[in-house]
Parts: sequence; C-alpha cells; structure tokens
Amino acid sequence: MEELRLQRISTWAHLNLVGCILPWWCSEYIMDRENGGYYGVVTLEGERRPAEPKGLTLLGRMLYVFSAAYRKCRGQLYLDRAKYAYDELKTHFYDSEYGGAYTTVAADGTVLSDIKPNYCEAFFIMGLAEYYHATGEKEALEMCMEAFELMETKGKMAPGIYYATLCRDWTPKPGFDNGRNVSVKLPDDAVMYAHHLCQAYLRLYQATHDRRTADSLKDLIEFLLYKLYDEQNHSFMTLVTKDGKRFGHSQSYGHDCELSYLVINAADELEDEALRGKAYEVVKEVLGDIVDKAFDPNGCMYNGIDLVTGQTSPVHVWWAAAEAVSAMLCGYDLTGEEKYLTACERQIAFIDKWFVNRETGDWYNNILSDGTGGHVSDGQHGFDKLNLGKCPFHNGQMCLETMRRVESMLQKKGEV
Repeated sequence: MEELRLQRISTWAHLNLVGCILPWWCSEYIMDRENGGYYGVVTLEGERRPAEPKGLTLLGRMLYVFSAAYRKCRGQLYLDRAKYAYDELKTHFYDSEYGGAYTTVAADGTVLSDIKPNYCEAFFIMGLAEYYHATGEKEALEMCMEAFELMETKGKMAPGIYYATLCRDWTPKPGFDNGRNVSVKLPDDAVMYAHHLCQAYLRLYQATHDRRTADSLKDLIEFLLYKLYDEQNHSFMTLVTKDGKRFGHSQSYGHDCELSYLVINAADELEDEALRGKAYEVVKEVLGDIVDKAFDPNGCMYNGIDLVTGQTSPVHVWWAAAEAVSAMLCGYDLTGEEKYLTACERQIAFIDKWFVNRETGDWYNNILSDGTGGHVSDGQHGFDKLNLGKCPFHNGQMCLETMRRVESMLQKKGEV
C-alpha cells in the first residue's frame, strides 16, 4: 500500500509538470519574439503587456526549470525553451564588463537596474549551472563560474554570510533591493540568509563536483544549522540581527519547508557524515513542528505564523503550498511516520482542486481557504500569470523533486 501511495504521488507530479505547468510556460504566447525573452507581464485574463520590464530572477528560474525538465523528461521542446532563455540571458542580462548579470532590463533590453543582489545573482548561477548540466555548453559554465568567483571574492563577508545587495562593480550596497520595486532598509548589522545562493551552489556542485563550490555550500549549510536554527520555535531564521536574534516576529512555514529538504539534499550530496547527522536531527524537528500544527482544516499549509499573536492567514500562496509537498515527502523519507505521507497527499489534493488552473494552465497565485473550500484571491505577486515574481520555479521544482525522491525511496525498498 505504501509503495502504491508513493507511486501515485510521483505520477501526479509528473502529470502536473508536463500537462499543466510546462505547457503554459513553454507556449509561444508568452515569448517576446520581437525583442527577445518573455513579456514582462501576462495577466490572469491573458493580456500581454510588452512595455513592462523584464527581470533576472524570472529568466534565471525559467532557464533552470526548462533545463531540469529536459534532464529529467527529455523532450526537444524543453531543450528549445532552455536555449531560448539562455540566449536572452547572455544577450541582454550578462554584464560582460563586470561579470554577473543585470537585475532588470526594459522591454527592448536597455538596462534599468544594474545592482546585484545575491538573491537575483543566485538564479543567474543556478540557471547556467543547470543548463550546463543539461547540455554541456562550456560558455554557460564559464559565465557561471565567473559569477561564482565574484560572489566568493567580493560578495562574501564570512563563511556562509553574504552581502544582501551589491553594486554593479560588486561593492557592497546597504539594504536589500531585488530589482522588483522592493527596497527594504535593513539595520547595518543585519544578516539575510542567502538561501537561493545555497540552492544555486548545490546545482553547480551537482553539475561540476567542483571542490570550492562544495566548500562554500558546506559553509552555507553549517551557518544555517548552527547559527540560524531557532530551537525554541523549531524553525530557521532567514533574517537575524548582529547578535543572532530573529529580525521581527514572523515565522515562514514556506521557507522552513524549502530549507529543510535543501539542507538534506545538500548534506547527502556532499557525503559529509557529521553534516548529515546534524542536518537530519534539525530537519526532523522543523518538519515535525510543521506537520503537527501548520496545516489548515482543508489540508493546505499556512504561509507562516506571527510568533507573538499566533495569527495565521487564510490566504495561501502557490509557492509555499508547493514547498509543503516536497517537505512532507522528505519528512516521510526521514522518519517513516505516516502522518507526513498523509499531509503530503492532502496538500496535493488541495493544490489539484484549488490551485491548478484548468482554464489556461499552470496554477493560480493565491487561494483563500475557508469552510466552503478554496477561492482565487489577491495576495503575493497579485493575480498575474507571469510577472517579475511569478514563475514556474517553485511548483516546477516541486514536481521534479517529488519524482526524484519517490524514485530514490522505492529504490531503497527494492521496488525499482
């Protein structure tokens, strides 16, 4: 029965990826053939807005997903779309003078923002690493390693700690600015965990087995496990003050999920037994807390919680719901406790019933969950099907991660 449940989860992930998510993101409809790349905004109603700016985060994520889909599922269309995204990244975003990439460009490719937040540069590295892994394109690896070297030599404050934002020439810039009209003033001594950079370094290491990448990846994981783990609340702190205290009083269940299976995958990949032991110990605590108290009566995980008031929001965002699937499956893999598998199945059922957009494809961004079920709602990244923040990264990655983990679990059980 257990194997059958796992196989059903994997089959759902595969069908959702190739039948729902990727068909929309691979469609000609969203491609700006006149200027290159993709339209900056496509609304829920299907209106294309060609004058809107284009972002590095979106493009890097699309390059990653198309490349990863090609590696897993093959298919010429995925390779074609990966090459299309790569060509746009190289033509309009790559900074040939200073290395790395611009954050935002206008519809015609004119640079609008040349700052270099590690949040955005991470997807430049991640996309290129995965494209190289899928195609063997040496030029992609060269640009990727150049950005890695710059991040390590100019963007790094200490092991596992990076400046949140850098200028075009890689000198530090105060605060956090991700090029999406979101500029946050941070205390001078605040530390923001570079979790997307950690994801990028894992992909780069998997593609190259480069020793320096492994060392930096280990630093990032150790910093998270030993300095950013909140033992009282069983969660990871992604933004802390100089003395290591949580900045604010919000806990993000979505990030706890995303970081949990990332830590496990990285520790397993690095084959470091001490690191693996600590990772398994901490992640079991984090996911145990989530599975017991972070899901609403309809089976969908809350985005997060206010640690002072205990308040949660009934509006659920697509990316956190996707991360919950991967994390609960990871929890089941680590512990064998059925409650994780059940939580994973219930989250999938909620996604399939309420998040999946059966009219035009992909998922809705936000769903209000109440006593009557789910309802499309405003929330993070609004209603748009495509914008600087709405992309196929989280749900696409969830599908790929789910298929990978189920295959690994069944192999361990001798089923395949």
